[in-house]
Amino acid sequence: METGIVIAALAFSLLCLWLIARHDWIRLTRPRRTVLAQVTGHRASFSDGDRTYAAIYAFSDEHGPHEVIDAVYTTVARPAVGTMRELGYPEGRPDLARPSRPLVSIALYSLFGLMIAVLLANLLGWID
Repeated sequence: METGIVIAALAFSLLCLWLIARHDWIRLTRPRRTVLAQVTGHRASFSDGDRTYAAIYAFSDEHGPHEVIDAVYTTVARPAVGTMRELGYPEGRPDLARPSRPLVSIALYSLFGLMIAVLLANLLGWID
């Protein structure tokens, strides 16, 4: 029974890691471009009954003007409209532009990597 739970947890952890990594794969395999973008507004949404906001960024590159919505929602509409922010995106994919958040990526990959390592070690009998 315990082995079944460990295998299920390992499968779930690997699935979560794959779901995160498949979105980052293009960012890791293509050259990175940076651009200065202006906050033109905020997209409002509701989450658990609270109003949340994601910044809307506008910028131009050699292919013309672009507008992207941040993937991270916060309870406060920030940064303020008119603020300039540096966004990064994989070459040829300005629709994937977003502010750099390296600590979030490091934390997520470290968490799932550690979880997978512990579950594998348990499965192989290295820890009880």
